[in-house]
Amino acid sequence: MKKVYVRSNGCIDNLLDGKSFRNYFKENGWEVVQDPAEADIILANTCAYDKEHEDSSIADIEDLKKYKNAQLVVTGCLPNINKDRMKSVFDGISFGPKQRDKIKEVIGSDKDIAWKDQHTISDEDITQMPHRKLVHKVSKLKSMAGRYGKHILPNFEIGELTGDQDSYFLVLGEGCLGNCAYCAIKRAKGGLASVPVEEVVEDFRKGIEAGYKRFILTADDTGAYGQDIGTDLPALIGKILETEGDYKLNIYHLEPNWLIKYFDYFKKVFSTEKIDVIFSPIQSGSNRVLKAMRRPYKVEDYIKCINDLRAEMPSLKIWNQFIVGFPGETEEDFEDCMRVLDEVSFNVVQAFAYSDRPGTPASKMDNHVPEAVIKKRLKRINRKIFLKVNLKKLKPIGRAG
Repeated sequence: MKKVYVRSNGCIDNLLDGKSFRNYFKENGWEVVQDPAEADIILANTCAYDKEHEDSSIADIEDLKKYKNAQLVVTGCLPNINKDRMKSVFDGISFGPKQRDKIKEVIGSDKDIAWKDQHTISDEDITQMPHRKLVHKVSKLKSMAGRYGKHILPNFEIGELTGDQDSYFLVLGEGCLGNCAYCAIKRAKGGLASVPVEEVVEDFRKGIEAGYKRFILTADDTGAYGQDIGTDLPALIGKILETEGDYKLNIYHLEPNWLIKYFDYFKKVFSTEKIDVIFSPIQSGSNRVLKAMRRPYKVEDYIKCINDLRAEMPSLKIWNQFIVGFPGETEEDFEDCMRVLDEVSFNVVQAFAYSDRPGTPASKMDNHVPEAVIKKRLKRINRKIFLKVNLKKLKPIGRAG
């Protein structure tokens, strides 16, 4: 029996795609192994969302090249986002997300491949994603600590909001309708391609039958769901909520323009208490920077929506994200980001340094912020996140709440 080893890097969607690859190999009579030294084919499922993930993917390729016993194949976003860098370390078979069916040629199979057919992750899967290990370890520690966990480790709430092993993932599609100046994902995944409503609902019901209570709706552009197939995200959520039961929905990657567009609907459906978490990343608190980023919304509209939700549904968990140091960002623009943290109450906030992606409009801008300035700003905003978001969760051990 031939053997395959698959290593995935990057987002949860990429990890689930890696599981789809493994499942396909099994259907074709291959054995999936945990040691690349045993494999006949090694599949490196890469990420290049930012330079950090790209560096990690390049390191994976360099590592996996050492196993001369196997044929190395590279897939994921790297081949489409930074092909030149990949070619500098690897010149074998490679293909991006839109060309995944090429794996059929590699192994000589005529069987169809079922994509978006994987919905859960395990401890074994997490070992493939080193940047998530700590989050999940702390989440487990909190669980073991029982009712004291949230007092002892309050600053790791992200472990409860990100993809954990108790969740059932509903990947609504891939690609997007956006055109953000800094992002190269669209080059890898293309335009919006939504999964049909009936397929998503069927997968949801399978999750219910399997006993899952937390369902994560995710995609590259979740709010845009259905625009290519004559429906929309509210219609999908409405169909899901027709199913009765004890479950919660989490909505990831809900870009602010869609939150604003569908706000009246969301306000109504969130009041059912079936929606537990939303991840709606503002990326900048400056309208000038948002315009340069090609993000189609205004800061004040985002703040109004979030504050309205917070006022009416205080238990709703809201997760936000900032990019620090986008080309042209001034000190005043940065202070606008800091002010958002004063004006809005979030459960989790992440801040990332701007990462230049080759070929993007942002990479060609001539007003890049010096790296030393970005580091200082990132340090300042992370300190404020700690004070405004994390520190307020600290409570004396044993106090109710």
